[in-house]
Amino acid sequence: MAPHSQRLHATISLAQKRLATLIHEVWFHPRLSELYPEFLFAMYGITATSAPAMRAAARRCSEAGKGDPLGPWLRDYYLEHAAEEENHGEWLLADLGTFGLGRERILERLPYPGVAALVGSQYYWMQHVHPIAYLGYIAVLEAPAQMEFLQEVSYRAGIPLASMSCHVRHAELDPGHVAAFDATLDSLCLTELHRDLIAVSAITTIGHLERVFMEILEHFERICHPVSAATIFTAGGAALVSTGV
Repeated sequence: MAPHSQRLHATISLAQKRLATLIHEVWFHPRLSELYPEFLFAMYGITATSAPAMRAAARRCSEAGKGDPLGPWLRDYYLEHAAEEENHGEWLLADLGTFGLGRERILERLPYPGVAALVGSQYYWMQHVHPIAYLGYIAVLEAPAQMEFLQEVSYRAGIPLASMSCHVRHAELDPGHVAAFDATLDSLCLTELHRDLIAVSAITTIGHLERVFMEILEHFERICHPVSAATIFTAGGAALVSTGV
């Protein structure tokens, strides 16, 4: 039987073709310099929830007690990685700040519904099925852009790398995280239920991410015009409230 990580990555690769197209549409958008703050805002909604979600998964592992042999290991794993993710939302707030968008303006705006659905589905899996589901979420989200690509984007779109610091840091850190994740996953004694749940969680994550990227593009098309990023962002907040998008 193929290693767990190999089977999971094969599943993700087959399921994410539509998502890859949408991500390409964002990164190669003709007005990426104006769209980029919207992209960062959506990513903030996702990233800021990572540490709290992993702590919730760890608590669920503790509640399972001795009846779950994977519980203690998963609890420690989630707590360790929650600590690593703790300040990543601040990186995105700092990047948004380079566009003149202050913390209060960002935090008072409603997140995209797709972000809520993406994160909320993980709470369902961990609370009502098994917290190992979050490994499928991690497998999809830990897919950083390469540094060479980010430099090309900066040159092409005129976005300073200082405004892309979160993506830059993940390009530097996440390749090692991916290798460590794969090695860890392959070392676990997983049941068929565990494997299926991780795969379903990953596929669900991909589907919700598709919705997030569609919302970014559709929302920008509704409110975009040749003005500053700060003005677009403000218009975006109003549109979210009035249209329910």
